[in-house]
Amino acid sequence: MRFMALTFASMTFVSTGLGGLAAMRFRDRLHLLLGFSSGAVLGVALFDLLPEVFNLGSGAAVMPFAGLGFLAFFALERYTAMHRAREHAHATAAHVQEFGIVVAAGLSVHSFLDGVAIGIGFQTSLDVGLLIALGVISHDLSDGLNTVTVVLAHGNPLKRAALWLLVDMIAPVLGAASTLAVSLNKAALPWVLAFFVGSFLYIGASDLLPEAREHDSPLVGVATAAGMLAIYLGTRFLRG
Repeated sequence: MRFMALTFASMTFVSTGLGGLAAMRFRDRLHLLLGFSSGAVLGVALFDLLPEVFNLGSGAAVMPFAGLGFLAFFALERYTAMHRAREHAHATAAHVQEFGIVVAAGLSVHSFLDGVAIGIGFQTSLDVGLLIALGVISHDLSDGLNTVTVVLAHGNPLKRAALWLLVDMIAPVLGAASTLAVSLNKAALPWVLAFFVGSFLYIGASDLLPEAREHDSPLVGVATAAGMLAIYLGTRFLRG
């Protein structure tokens, strides 16, 4: 089952690449996909990871790790200044090229951790692994989009943006592969899963959803609800 993690992580390679290509061609049409991705990621946290933490018998004891996961991804985003790059994408002359590279590197670290989440999910159970993988595949579209956007926004050439897109595409596969050599003690799984509950809540609510809502369309809310519903129905189907 561990090698299934590598298989599904490889699917993020395609998802991230499609997001990057979309950023180069028609980003303004992606708000509905971003809304759906936000709902899917939030659904994974609420309907899959969180119940699994309680099913493993740890419950409230590990919830501080959910807060830690939320704060860790908040710190990562602040460090890379992702939102600052988006807000000032029009002022390329005011930003050095190197800053765009720092942002892209931070996004790649984020993607590596996504791959780790997939690997740990499959160590927990098949259904947890599948649902985490679907959530990651969904939101990696946004990762590829953001990587290309921030690199280009800081005056870097298209070739350099394509290079960092490739790094971001490979990162989740490497993250999942890193879990193949390590078997987590079953007692540690709830703590690690709680960490990813917090990180997925941050990604969905504070990263994907605000970006989707930049477009003034009531369909964004519908797309977000559809993403959450899809994951909820998935959990019901996989767990019988």
